[in-house]
Amino acid sequence: MSSSQDAEADAAINLMVAAVIGTALIPAHVNWALTASAMGAGVVSIGSTYGVTLDRDEAWKLVKEFFKAAGFWFLGMQISSKILAALIESTGLGYGGGVALDAAVSAGLAYAIGSCAKAYFKGERNKEELGKKFRTAFAVGKRKART
Repeated sequence: MSSSQDAEADAAINLMVAAVIGTALIPAHVNWALTASAMGAGVVSIGSTYGVTLDRDEAWKLVKEFFKAAGFWFLGMQISSKILAALIESTGLGYGGGVALDAAVSAGLAYAIGSCAKAYFKGERNKEELGKKFRTAFAVGKRKART
């Protein structure tokens, strides 16, 4: 694994984060599909960086494994936050706050998925390590959304 591959993977992760932050401005019923597409495409791109060819279905199977590794409670809290953001946005009065919450949670998830994909394609297969990476990277991704 070369540093140029790592730099390409990091660029793909940053693109995933930027894409999902942008989708936060779009109503929730469209936003979820765009967010999922950006994350799936990001995993495919990161895999190809390390010489692994995936289709979107294979990428989503891998994403599901990362979610499982992070833990049901952790994932449930983040998905609940996205639902809460959608509800807040739909009131009209809380649109700005809902968008901010959605952007932060989506950025955290995208960064965590991208970071886990990078680690996975570099050889990490330990579920506990991938779960730890997911939870840690989620916090980093949320901070990136705020800056």
